[in-house]
Amino acid sequence: MVQWIMECVTTVSYSILINGRLTNRFQARKGLRQGDPMSPYLFVLVMEYLSRTLKTLKDIPDFNFHPRCAKLNLTHICFADDLIMCCRADKISIQLMLDKFNHFSKVTGLIANLDKSSIYVAGVSQGFKDMISAYYQFNIEALPFKYLGVPLSSRKLTIQQCMPLVEKITNKIKCWTSKFLSYSGRLQLIKSVLFEMQTYWGTFLWTGNQNPSKRALISWDKICMPTSTGRLNVINFLWWNKAAICKLMWAIHTKKDALWIKWIHAVYIKKQDFNTMSTPSQACWLVRKVFDIRDWYLSIDSFANINNYCRKGQFNIQKAYTLARPQFQKVHWKALILGSTIPRHNFILWLALYHRITTVDRLEAWGIQVASGCVLCSSEKIETMAHLFFECQYSRNIWSTLLNWLGERHQIGLWEEEVVWLTKRAKNGRPRNSILEFLFAAVVYHTWTERNMRRFQGRKTETKSRIRDIVLQSK
Repeated sequence: MVQWIMECVTTVSYSILINGRLTNRFQARKGLRQGDPMSPYLFVLVMEYLSRTLKTLKDIPDFNFHPRCAKLNLTHICFADDLIMCCRADKISIQLMLDKFNHFSKVTGLIANLDKSSIYVAGVSQGFKDMISAYYQFNIEALPFKYLGVPLSSRKLTIQQCMPLVEKITNKIKCWTSKFLSYSGRLQLIKSVLFEMQTYWGTFLWTGNQNPSKRALISWDKICMPTSTGRLNVINFLWWNKAAICKLMWAIHTKKDALWIKWIHAVYIKKQDFNTMSTPSQACWLVRKVFDIRDWYLSIDSFANINNYCRKGQFNIQKAYTLARPQFQKVHWKALILGSTIPRHNFILWLALYHRITTVDRLEAWGIQVASGCVLCSSEKIETMAHLFFECQYSRNIWSTLLNWLGERHQIGLWEEEVVWLTKRAKNGRPRNSILEFLFAAVVYHTWTERNMRRFQGRKTETKSRIRDIVLQSK
């Protein structure tokens, strides 16, 4: 096998494309190029030699394992080119470990970069730390540190340590393009991009920025409920996190081959019954979270049924989340917001169905004084939801014209009556009814847009132009 590998490494040649023409081939003299398909295989073979070399430390009487690793004879963790080596904080053990690593360097020619290497020492005096740093030329660092991009700490991460993640995500909100998104655009950004941080997104959805505000039209808990209950089905990360921790609990229950599970059993469970044992007080905060989730899980199901949340032998977080979150009664008009309407139309319709659009009567209830008359039909009637849809002549004319265009013989009623009528039609599922749903959402959206333009910008669009825009959008 070694001969095959050396044949592949030493006989390779290259040709360079210059000005559209290939140069003559030349022999490689510096080993494999970066990105060569054979590189990962050679790397794995070399790292296997390092792993076996470090494992021989257990046969040396003077070597002392890290106190938390002795039961598993664990000396190192290696993932790609990231390596963590661990032992007791005494000079002999450190020296023996470095001797093994130096032997590996001599054999392979691979030398550690000391500028990128650090040593973490705990439970010893400052004098011992200074001695280790001076003798071995290592940088003495403190927890937390990043491994594979994830901060590792024996304690719960502080707010300050989480701020780089927070700033990275809020920068997406501060981007100038986010400021011009509609409600539906912000909702899509929350669902697809801003998955990690939920605290800010309720404010961002309603205001377009991350600054604290009380201008939420609908509470965040309701927004996170399923669409069938009249909500937006945004993930509630408090419940999602609990479902994700349940996956770790399931792994401790059923998987015994993973290293971290072996470590949990060896250090904390110690042949006890995981279901009934108390949470280890000396465990780190992350391990305690896994143990504490048992009480939450038992409030929704029993340990005997934990495999019911699996698909193809793997615990499914989505399934656990769906079954665990609170159940709400379905709304009769759910078909109206599940139809194939334009997202920004759909969002305004959703607010209208909840009577949450900021009409004059709602603004006055909040202490905001504005002209109370309807700006669409120029009447003295107070602008309310009931008036806008469809007492107002402007919205009534648009809806009536579109119904006549479709050949519908229907006497237009008040808002609630129109919702009931359309809900019955939507349950049919015929293409014509889908067009009706689309047009209804468009009428609500364009009526509300026209109202805002007239009230706040002093601009006006005639009824015919609005109807033409709606018809063109429906084709």
